[in-house]
Amino acid sequence: MIDWLDDFVVRSVAAGLIMVTVAAPMGCLMVWQRLAFLSDTLGHAAVLGVGLGLVLRVEPIVGILAIVLLIVFSLQRVTSLNNALSETTLAIISHTGLAGGIILLGLFPTPAVSLEAILFGDLLATGRGDLLRLLIAAVVLLALLLMHWRAFVAVSVSREIAQAEGIPVQRVQFLMFTMIALLIAVMMKVMGVLLIAAMLVIPTSSARLFSSGPEQMVVLSLLYGLVALAGGLGASFRFDWQTGPAIVVSATALLLLSLAAKRAFHNRPG
Repeated sequence: MIDWLDDFVVRSVAAGLIMVTVAAPMGCLMVWQRLAFLSDTLGHAAVLGVGLGLVLRVEPIVGILAIVLLIVFSLQRVTSLNNALSETTLAIISHTGLAGGIILLGLFPTPAVSLEAILFGDLLATGRGDLLRLLIAAVVLLALLLMHWRAFVAVSVSREIAQAEGIPVQRVQFLMFTMIALLIAVMMKVMGVLLIAAMLVIPTSSARLFSSGPEQMVVLSLLYGLVALAGGLGASFRFDWQTGPAIVVSATALLLLSLAAKRAFHNRPG
């Protein structure tokens, strides 16, 4: 009997489907709260987590989680993530984390860790362990989303109204930031730290053009993500492109087509 998980194509497609399924609702929440830059920051800082894992001789994902959770906790304690000061702080953390991580990777080189794979992802190299970690993280994140969806949406719409309705805004936001940290840690293998934010934001931006409600936007974002995944994988096999960048280019092409379709629809006579 042939084990279907022995096929790298099946593992890659499964990993991509899991990623897109989780990225759709998480990306919507991040766009609604204007937190797209946070995913970029945590993605870049994750490189420092990989270096930390090498120094401590533990699994890279352990180091990544340690770094991104420390950043999330520190930012939550120090300042709001929605003001100008925080954008400057996030930019500093982003570039410092990326630079520090690259230095550590140079000091502790290992053939098991590829800087190119860290930066741009390596979906086609997804192993059984990677797929299992991604699946477990996806189940946890989707369960939390289902349990707290109303609170997440309420906080995204208006912190003041949510607080007036008795929703613990600080706790809800901290939970959301922690979920983003976990998502970044597991998505790094698939998309790479430089492309993670793109898959959280671009399909969501496309979906926003045609959505009239939160749930509809999530569904459309998922559909856009699936088409971008199919297009990226197809281009990767057909033209031998890197898979992660190919998926992002596919997602951007869909966004441009959607913008053109939206404009043409509004400019239609009558």
